[in-house]
Amino acid sequence: MPAEAEASIVAVGKYIAEREPDRRLRIKALHDYVADRVAYDAVAYAEHRYPPQDAETVFVTRLGVCAGYANLLSALGDAAGEEIVVVGGDARTDGSDLTGEGHAWNAARIDDVWHLIDATWDSGSVSGRSFTKRYKTSYLFAPPRVFAVSHFPDAPNWQLLPAPISRGEFFRAPMLRGEFYAQGLELVRPDRSQVSVDEVFEMAVKNPQGRFFRVTFAAKDGAEGECEVSDGALVTARCVLPAPGRYEVLLYSGPAAFGNFSGVAGFEVNRG
Repeated sequence: MPAEAEASIVAVGKYIAEREPDRRLRIKALHDYVADRVAYDAVAYAEHRYPPQDAETVFVTRLGVCAGYANLLSALGDAAGEEIVVVGGDARTDGSDLTGEGHAWNAARIDDVWHLIDATWDSGSVSGRSFTKRYKTSYLFAPPRVFAVSHFPDAPNWQLLPAPISRGEFFRAPMLRGEFYAQGLELVRPDRSQVSVDEVFEMAVKNPQGRFFRVTFAAKDGAEGECEVSDGALVTARCVLPAPGRYEVLLYSGPAAFGNFSGVAGFEVNRG
């Protein structure tokens, strides 16, 4: 995109609209622009002190949190002649998978059908006060049932489900990220996000694409370790938890036995 096309939000929207006639691909291009151009403001998130998150500020500074991403995508939609609205609610994210926190994302109308988008989660990942850019499309037009695992809108109609789930059902369901579904995985056990065990936590996942896995546990007091994993068409993991307490167990998936793994699921385990 030439520099003059990025002079303003209107210019960007017009540039994309003129060059992409397909509505679905046009909205994808708007999503891609926001996910690529904006960096997550990890420092503001860590300090809970947020600068303005209006679309113009985020466009100029190229920095924002979820509200900024969502506001900018909505404004770009207006500029491109597309109906993209901001959806507010709670989400289960890194560090709050099992308790939720305020979040904002988008919904776009294509041929009278609404589709959900989260450009923030598709832009990269946050660790402490640092942001790592890692573009993906896991939350671009993802099915409503996938969004419903991690996103709980304030207005039930934005679940886009035939029968909206309750807040209790949302938090009881296992925390499976968009990548979990994109990789064709299917959870066999456990069937909820919070589990109580005597000493050993076990899980099983159907793995039709032959992916490889790591499973880790971390206690609230800092103790952590790796779980025993058996790869194959049915992946099993066995975590021996060293002492009573609450643990976060995370499942990571990768295309090869050695290399990059990404988080795809999380559970809270209480060892009695």
